Amino acid sequence: MKIRIISKYSNQGISDGECFWEEKLNQFGTVEKTTPFSGQLLQEFQNDWAIFVDRILSQNPKKEEFLDKLGKKSDSLEQIVFGETVPFWRLPGFRGNIELLVDPEFSPIPWEILRTTTGYLFQDKHFKRGIRIQKNQKEISKKTNAALIICNPVKTNLENTVNEECAALYPLLEKKLPLRILKQNHLTKIRFIEELNTVKFLHYAGHTEKKGIPILDNQFISINEIATRSFSHLELVFFNSCYSSFDSIEQSGLTTSFLKAGAKQVIGFLYPVETNLAKEIGISFWKYFLESKNTEKSLGKIRKNLLKGSGKEIITAISLVQFSTFDPNPLPKRVLSISLSLLFVLFFLIFTKESQKQNPKIPSETKALSKEQTFEKSLGEPIQGTNAKDPLVVRIQKINHPEFRKNALLFLETKHALLDDSHKREILESIFSEESSEEKMYYEFKTRSGF
Repeated sequence: MKIRIISKYSNQGISDGECFWEEKLNQFGTVEKTTPFSGQLLQEFQNDWAIFVDRILSQNPKKEEFLDKLGKKSDSLEQIVFGETVPFWRLPGFRGNIELLVDPEFSPIPWEILRTTTGYLFQDKHFKRGIRIQKNQKEISKKTNAALIICNPVKTNLENTVNEECAALYPLLEKKLPLRILKQNHLTKIRFIEELNTVKFLHYAGHTEKKGIPILDNQFISINEIATRSFSHLELVFFNSCYSSFDSIEQSGLTTSFLKAGAKQVIGFLYPVETNLAKEIGISFWKYFLESKNTEKSLGKIRKNLLKGSGKEIITAISLVQFSTFDPNPLPKRVLSISLSLLFVLFFLIFTKESQKQNPKIPSETKALSKEQTFEKSLGEPIQGTNAKDPLVVRIQKINHPEFRKNALLFLETKHALLDDSHKREILESIFSEESSEEKMYYEFKTRSGF
C-alpha cells in the first residue's frame, strides 16, 4: 500500500503538506482519504532532527539508548503528520508492503523512523521510500558496460579514507567491468560530462555539498548542470558522500538530479555519514552487487549489518536511501509468475487425485488418532521426514507456547499448495530472527503461514 506525501502552497511561505492514502476502491468507493499537516511544524522537526543526527554521530550511544531516544522523535513525527489518524501499518492484522512516495520538499524528513506494530519502518525489509520528480529526458541507448570511480576528497581529513576506498574498489571492479577512474586534480565540468557519457555505472567517493560537487578553483558542478543533461544510459549511480540525497524547497539533491537526467537507479545519504563507515559501505556494496546484480538485496545486507550496531550505525542505515525508475515487477514477469503458480496448483490437484485412486482406503482402526493428536504426541519427538538435529526443528521444540509449537511443526511437515520446503523454512527462520515475544511471533506466524 502507498501513501503519497504532497507539498502544497502556504501563505506563510513554507510548504504545507497532505497525505493521500492509496487504498482499494472497494474500501472507500468514490471517497479519497487525505490527511493534511503543517509545513511549519515539519520544518521545525527537520531542524531538530538535524541537531539530533549530529549529536548521535558525535556521541555514538549504545543501541538501547539510541532506540529509546529515537522513540520520542518517532512519536513526535507521527503526531505532526498524521494527528488523530492512525497509519494503516499500525492497525492490527495489517499485511502487505509499505511505500511512501514523497515530494522533494519533504525528502529530508526521516520517514523511516515511524513506528509499526513490530518496531520501526526502517526495520521492515519490505518498506520502500520513493520520490516524486519530473522526468522528460530523451532515452539514449549506449552499448557500454564500463564503470567510473570519481575520487574527490576535497577536505584534507577525508583524503586517507577516500583514497583507501578507491584503492580497494579499483581491483574489485576491474575484475568484472571495464573501469575508468577520475581523480580530484583532473575533475572539471568538461571531464565530468565526457566520462559519464561513456559508462554504465558511477561510484563517487568524497565530499559533496547540498549545492553540488566541489571541483578545482572553488567551483561547483551544480545540481542544475546535472539535472539538465541526458544520462539515461546510466544504470546505477552511488554517491557515497554526506547529504548526497538531501532535497529541499530551494533545490534538488544530487541523486534526484541524476534521476531527472535519466539515471535508472541512484543511491545516496540523506544526512552526514562518518568517513570510515562510508568507506566500508562503499566497498561492501560493490562486492555484494557484483555477486548478485541486485541493488536492493545488496543494500539490504548492508542495512542488516548496520542495524546490529550502535546509534551511529543505525542512524547511517536510516540515512542510506535508494531510488529507482525500474519497474519492480513488469507485466510479462507478473503474467509468467501467475501462470506458473496456476500450473503448480493444477499439477498438485491432479497428483493428489491420482494418489487417492492408487492407494486403498485406510482401515478405520488405523484412523484412531487425528492429525492434531498425532502432532500433540510428537511434540517432543523428531517429526517423520525431518532431521532431529535440524536447528530449525530444535528451535521449534524449544517454544513454550503449545499452540505455536504444534502448528509450527505441522506447517513444516505438511505439503503446501504454493510454498515449497525452502519457502516454509525461510518464513519460520525470518520469524525467529525478530527476537520478539512468543505471542508476537505466533501472531506473525499465523499471518504469514495461513495457519
